[in-house]
Amino acid sequence: MAMDGDRWLSAKAAERRARTIYRHRTDGEALRDAWRAGSREQGWAPEDWWVPGVDAVTRALVEGRAAAAAYAQLGRERAQAGYGIRDTLDDVRTLYEQLASDGPPTTAVSALVQAWASVALAPVRVILCADFASAEHLRARFAELYRDAVPDGLAVLAVEVPGADSGWEAVTLLLEAGARTPSLFAAEAPMARMSPERVVTLIRDDAAAAVRSMIDHVRIAPLPGDPPAAANLIARVGEGHV
Repeated sequence: MAMDGDRWLSAKAAERRARTIYRHRTDGEALRDAWRAGSREQGWAPEDWWVPGVDAVTRALVEGRAAAAAYAQLGRERAQAGYGIRDTLDDVRTLYEQLASDGPPTTAVSALVQAWASVALAPVRVILCADFASAEHLRARFAELYRDAVPDGLAVLAVEVPGADSGWEAVTLLLEAGARTPSLFAAEAPMARMSPERVVTLIRDDAAAAVRSMIDHVRIAPLPGDPPAAANLIARVGEGHV
């Protein structure tokens, strides 16, 4: 009999488990090496590229496990190393090129983006709506965050990227603008993708000029202090009616 922690396995079960672990380890290493080669072609220095999150992601993929936690780890590590969210996402797309896939799933991108923002934009808490949001979702989310009163000095911001197809281009523009301008976002910054081209969030109203200098195609409206009126304004901006 072979011992695995506190569990006893038959010799056949232990051998089967060892073969499975070896196969996954080998497949994970092969995927990691292919990813590294692709990243090098995109300009990444090999000594800067590897972080533990790389192995966490490749292991999760080859083992068929949910990978959100691994992508979150990678997002935090890239932010800690000073990499922007656009470079980080482009590198993940390089991984999916090795898999002959159209690109990472929404859950993976959302986990990575949220984790990156938690480091790069701290102490701001970005609250990302992973799926495309409806106007009603925006109203409900805002009411939940600011049930009693809307903080002073906020504005609702909508960014459009004409022709965008993934729904993440506007998000990356906003996050990188926030990394360059620490006072940009509200302390609690809900961020909702309304369509592939459009994202809505909250900013400090005194940062409006800075946003306009960094991003084209923006729409900004000051928030009223009344929560229902503010929620309705956010929804209207999200739909492009303001």
